[in-house]
Amino acid sequence: MTTEPEDTTDLCPQTTQEMEGIVIVKVEEEDEEEHFQKERHSIKLSPQFLSRSTTMNERALLSSYLVAYRVAREKMAHTAAEKIILPACMDMVRTIFDDKSADKLRTIPLSDNTISRRICTIAKHLEAMLISRLQSGIDFAIQLDESTDIASCPALLVYVRYVWQDDFIEDLLCCLNLNSHVTGLDLFTELEKCIVGQYKLNWKHCKGISSDGAANMTGRHSKVIEKLLEATHNNALWNHCFIHREALVSKEIPPSLMDVLRNAVKIVNFIKGSSLNSRLLEMLCSEIGVNHTHLLFHTEVRWLSQGKILSRVYELRKEIYVFLIEKQSHLATIFEDDIWVTKLAYLSDIFGVLNELNLKLQGKNNDIFQYLEHILGFQKTLLLWQARLKGNRPSYYMFPTLLQHIEENIINEDCLKEIKLEILLHLTALSQTFNRYFPEEKFQSLKENIWVKDPFAFQTPESIIELNLVPEEESELLHLSSSFTLKNYYKTLSLSTFWIKIKDDFPLLSRKSILLLLPFTTTYLCELGFSILTRLKTKKRNRLNSAPDMRVALSSCVPDWNELMNKQAHPSH
Repeated sequence: MTTEPEDTTDLCPQTTQEMEGIVIVKVEEEDEEEHFQKERHSIKLSPQFLSRSTTMNERALLSSYLVAYRVAREKMAHTAAEKIILPACMDMVRTIFDDKSADKLRTIPLSDNTISRRICTIAKHLEAMLISRLQSGIDFAIQLDESTDIASCPALLVYVRYVWQDDFIEDLLCCLNLNSHVTGLDLFTELEKCIVGQYKLNWKHCKGISSDGAANMTGRHSKVIEKLLEATHNNALWNHCFIHREALVSKEIPPSLMDVLRNAVKIVNFIKGSSLNSRLLEMLCSEIGVNHTHLLFHTEVRWLSQGKILSRVYELRKEIYVFLIEKQSHLATIFEDDIWVTKLAYLSDIFGVLNELNLKLQGKNNDIFQYLEHILGFQKTLLLWQARLKGNRPSYYMFPTLLQHIEENIINEDCLKEIKLEILLHLTALSQTFNRYFPEEKFQSLKENIWVKDPFAFQTPESIIELNLVPEEESELLHLSSSFTLKNYYKTLSLSTFWIKIKDDFPLLSRKSILLLLPFTTTYLCELGFSILTRLKTKKRNRLNSAPDMRVALSSCVPDWNELMNKQAHPSH
């Protein structure tokens, strides 16, 4: 009995300790649970804050990209975002909403360096989109041209045209900054490095090459075009730019008419070469109340300058004569020669007509059949005008300025005959030069494939047989020309879109038509690109690497903003 209490007393403290330990543990667990509940409650707002913060950063990042994209598209300086766009947006938001909303715009990173990085990122993204399309093995055509920027650094622009989805797409393939002393071989080497080495494109898919006829492209020693054609295994078609050819034709002027042009340029240079003379002539023209008060400079690289300068000089001939008399210039005597003024009227008319033709040859998504129609139509017009002047009663209706001048002034009959012979000589020279630069044999393939222009003009089997198509192509054309549904498509769609749309139903004719329409006919896009380059790379920005800005400003692709955002998880400021 005595031992049991001892055992009991021995066990009691143990039990008490265990119970106490259990109690203590329970108390601690309750405190921790309470603590965790408090922490959980305090952190409940944290995910919302984090998601709100992340969303705000993403929006600021996207806004930064959108502003950089707009800056590049509008050819603005990179500092414009921080100095102009952001303050203007804050002013508008502050005015319409409140200061708190306006202050949120400060989170958008828009510094000069940030905008530059954004533009480079967008340019690489657009370049990757374009190259991924071309690497799929589709056919393409290129146009290329070389020029120099404000820092006298040579730049080579290459544009590409390819079939994508339902139409032709024209895009900037590359803008290469070259060394100052570059040869034709260097041009070809740089193209090879870029197109084959960097872009991994195959020249066999190139079906057309267009350039101007400058010596650095087609000269005796450089022969860049010849090397490019060899790289394509002569599967590509080379086109000498239609606009460049037309500009070369317009330079064919008889010596007597060339003297008129040179004297007009001298008069313009005398007045425009001095700011004081320009202001005095402007004041004189303003007092008289004429439509124009300024003269225009003539430059060889501008296609339309000859027509515009001659028209403006003739329009302001009386005011210029008065001004030159007051300045006691010997150039005033030029306007006292009636024959010179009459020839000036004719030149203003004929160069105005050449300018209209030049404008018809410009533009994007050109159609070679339309251009051929313009050229052939003008050649026939020159022959018609020659026939009109050779008649017993010559007519000058085609030259309105000259006709009005003859009607308003008394011109000696012998002088008029002399002028008529000069005009005939000029028109004949133009006609011959057009035939030399636009030979008929060069367009023989287009005439043989005239069905591409209007497949519904061949309704009878006899007319289709005359086209010399293979039997499968004849069968396709016969079924195509009989479809009223496709005829409605033909009326509403462009020629290229029409042939691409029916490629599944008429694969042979569609393939043949696309290869005929794909090559460029002009270097208009390159000339447009160089105009953009002069806006981007100015005297104040002569060290700018213009390639990314050119890519974003001229690209036909639209950036995938979600992909750009995913690439940059953490926005940089």
